[in-house]
Amino acid sequence: MSSYSTCKRVVLPLLLLLMVGLVAIPALAQETTAGIQGTVKDPSGAVVSGATVEVTSTALIGKKSAVTDSGGYYRFANLPPGAYTVAVTAPNFRSTKQENVSLATGHLPTLDITLQVGTASETVEVTGAAPIVDVTQSKVQTNVTQDVLQNVPKGRSFQSVIQFAPGARSEPLQGGYQIDGASNSENSYLVEGQETASIQSGASNTNVPMEFIQEVQVKSSGFEAEYGGALGGVVNVISKRGSNAWHGSVFASYAGDRLNAAPSRTVRYDPLGSPNGQFDTPIQTFQSNKDRYTELWPGAELGGYLLKDRLWAFVAFAPDINRQTRTVNFASTSPNPGPIDFPYASTTYYSQARLDFLATQKIRLFGSWTYGYQKVLGNAWPNSDSPFDSTTPARCRTAPTTTTRLASSLRTSFTAPAQTSR
Repeated sequence: MSSYSTCKRVVLPLLLLLMVGLVAIPALAQETTAGIQGTVKDPSGAVVSGATVEVTSTALIGKKSAVTDSGGYYRFANLPPGAYTVAVTAPNFRSTKQENVSLATGHLPTLDITLQVGTASETVEVTGAAPIVDVTQSKVQTNVTQDVLQNVPKGRSFQSVIQFAPGARSEPLQGGYQIDGASNSENSYLVEGQETASIQSGASNTNVPMEFIQEVQVKSSGFEAEYGGALGGVVNVISKRGSNAWHGSVFASYAGDRLNAAPSRTVRYDPLGSPNGQFDTPIQTFQSNKDRYTELWPGAELGGYLLKDRLWAFVAFAPDINRQTRTVNFASTSPNPGPIDFPYASTTYYSQARLDFLATQKIRLFGSWTYGYQKVLGNAWPNSDSPFDSTTPARCRTAPTTTTRLASSLRTSFTAPAQTSR
């Protein structure tokens, strides 16, 4: 076979894949970026063509500018979410600058700007302006932005902020979250635009630590047709990224049984059934003993530029170290083993890496990798004792069977990788 034929068979498929990737970029970008549009006018209301509009922000990767068309219209797309400054200059007009323009993922708000007659050396700064509203889309969505994530009580997972959206609530009986009445399995869970729900149950199957997250987007209705499989809502996680200024942090959190209250009392049936031939099984008020546990979350994150205005990187690492022990004191039956400790240990190594590359002013590429390798070592746990003898009589705590004794001496272990990449 000639070298030309070999080259043709290798190069043509690669070019085809590249073209498909470039075509797919606009469809995916709406889930990880924002945009802004508007019209520039003079004091009389006439449009100003040829005006230069520039957007800058600490969240922006590279500088973006545009020139208004013959209708005075400008538009920016594929902007990372965050707070922006919009500056407009035009001949024979004063420069205008508006700060703290908040852009959220999936929004395309309209910001019309009126220029005042004067020289370009004079600048009009607009402060205290009303928040801009996106009237271009009919979907109902809530964006939990970085300032909210930093300042409100929340859990360790992004799922804990889903209930911040109207129509969403925690569902303890079914598990997970309901959105607009749909169950947890009917929602769609995305990380950087990639579906991460479990294939078997449909529930969220990937955790992302809060320190890795820039914003959480929750769509409850009216969303795009590409999410037609989601009968409830669409939850999308947008990760942090590098910028032209280096930033980073070191963090840690701790939880333990000494800092937590005892479990709440619950109602259960007598595990030994109905005594003395009764037809109905008696009801017991049961409160389990508190297990001994510690959970430590150390970690660090760092972001910045490799090539200023061209190539940026972000890395983060946060292991979840969980140790638990349950002690069960079995009844004084023969044989009587007395109290037995059942230990459990799990470590999840959450890590993330992201690269952003500005190919041109209109083409922005990124690749992200999220990993959650988990290692578990533990026992088969029996039901817990109660601290109150009256609620758990001795006849409800039976001696361990041969299987239980075997489980207490043979520790089981497994590892479970969980990763998403894009």
